[in-house]
Amino acid sequence: MAGDFLAALPDVSNDRPYLAASEDEATKRVERVLRSHRRSFSAGTILKMEREPCSETYCMLDGWLALSKSTEDGHRQIIDFMLPGDIMNPASAHRNTSAVQIEGLSQTTVSVIPNVIWANLTEAVPALKWRATCMTASVRSRMSERMLRLGKGNSEMRIAYSLMELFLRLRMIGKVDGFSFQLPMTQQQLGEFTGLSSVHVCRTMRRLSDKNILTTNGKMDIVISDIERLARSAGVGLDTLANEILPN
Repeated sequence: MAGDFLAALPDVSNDRPYLAASEDEATKRVERVLRSHRRSFSAGTILKMEREPCSETYCMLDGWLALSKSTEDGHRQIIDFMLPGDIMNPASAHRNTSAVQIEGLSQTTVSVIPNVIWANLTEAVPALKWRATCMTASVRSRMSERMLRLGKGNSEMRIAYSLMELFLRLRMIGKVDGFSFQLPMTQQQLGEFTGLSSVHVCRTMRRLSDKNILTTNGKMDIVISDIERLARSAGVGLDTLANEILPN
């Protein structure tokens, strides 16, 4: 998994001082830290509550995590998902508490690394620090795109954009089969991601299916039948979106 983190970084073969040690030694060091702090969680497990003390960085190895905020009366908004290869420090601005709730949507494996150890690791392996910086930029970009549609888009645009975003992220990590992919969530959870009720999600998905843009099989198995029309429904170009939201 450490190799996966470093493989996604820019080529530094002509700039060896960029790494504190040889590339092989750096990879082994990252692997040791990831392995020693690796933990597994079942679906539905709350890893961290909102406003709970927080002093760790999360490195996703496998599965899905949902990051959410809740109002005092219990309404929840899922603001993002963590997928394999993602890196996140969930701390709020004053760094002592988590800004979000973190919940497993599936069986999940994640390295929960104390921030002191993470700081030492990224100091020794600058490529990993750059990876985290790229991830932060990616999160900011995709949340900005999604917020635009939550604020100004209709239900079809919201659903189409969310499926486009998830498709591109899953394709980047090899989790799609052509234009087919699986979402380990309910329609209610997709609604919490898009700001819609589960009934509205169901109707919108059916409308996209009636237009031969996508089909759903089983619980949330998605098959995109017409990626260009889905992109138009989302109000974005496929390549443009990929360039803006995928870390590189």
